[in-house]
Amino acid sequence: MLPSTWRFEFTGYGWATSLTGNAGIKQFPSTPFFASFGDILDHFQGAFMGSLIARNDTFIGGLDFIWSRVGTDLTFKNPDSPLFGVGANIKLTTTIATGFGGLRIPIGPPNLELYGTIGARYFEDGIAITLKGPVFGFQHYTSASKDWIDPVVGLAAHYRIDDRWFVNAQGDIGGLQNTASGQALGAVGYNWTKNISTTLGYRVLYTYDKQDAGDTRITGANASFRYQQWMYGPFAAFKYGF
Repeated sequence: MLPSTWRFEFTGYGWATSLTGNAGIKQFPSTPFFASFGDILDHFQGAFMGSLIARNDTFIGGLDFIWSRVGTDLTFKNPDSPLFGVGANIKLTTTIATGFGGLRIPIGPPNLELYGTIGARYFEDGIAITLKGPVFGFQHYTSASKDWIDPVVGLAAHYRIDDRWFVNAQGDIGGLQNTASGQALGAVGYNWTKNISTTLGYRVLYTYDKQDAGDTRITGANASFRYQQWMYGPFAAFKYGF
C-alpha cells in the first residue's frame, strides 16, 4: 500500500473579536471588563492572524498564531494627582500561539476527517506606557508582560459536503494548576479552485491565569496576577492549499 499524500494549508484570517472577563493585580480586587469589536477597532494599531496545517489520511499537525495591538492616548486631568497635566500613551499587546499534532480517528462516513489532537498554547500579554510631561523634554517609558503555556487536548474535523462546500470544526481544552484554556470554532467553507478556498465561521477562546509574586502574605483573592478572559466573534479566512 502506498503512503498517504500530505496536504498543506496556509490560512490568513480576520477575527472580529469582542472581549469580556475580569483582571486584578496584587492586593487590588479583580475588576470586570468588556470591550466590543467596535471599541477595539477604535483603538486598533495592528494585527496578524494566520495558521499552517499539514495533514494526510493518518496524521495532522499545525500552528495557529495571533498577534494584536491596541493603544490609546490620554491626559491626567485630576488636579489633585501628581500626574496632573501629564499625557500617557498606552499600548496593549497580545500574542497567542497554538501548536498541535494528532491522529485520525477512523469513524464516520468517508467524507469526514476526524482527528484527536494534543498540543500547547502560549500566551503573552504586555503593556507599555509612555508618560510625556507638559514641560518639553520630559518623558518616561515603562513596560511589563506576563507569559505562560497551557497543554491542550482536543478534536479537529473536516467534513466535505461536496466538491465545493465543506465544514470545519475544532475544539480543545487544557491547563495546569493555576491556568486554563479552551477554544471552540466552527466554519463553513467554499472551494473556489483546487488550491483556493474561503471560510466564514465563529470562534470562542477562553483564557485563565493566576500567578503569585512569591510573597507568602499574598494568597487567594490577593494573588499578584489574576486574569480571566473570553474572546469571541465571527471570522473570515482565506486559505491556499496544495
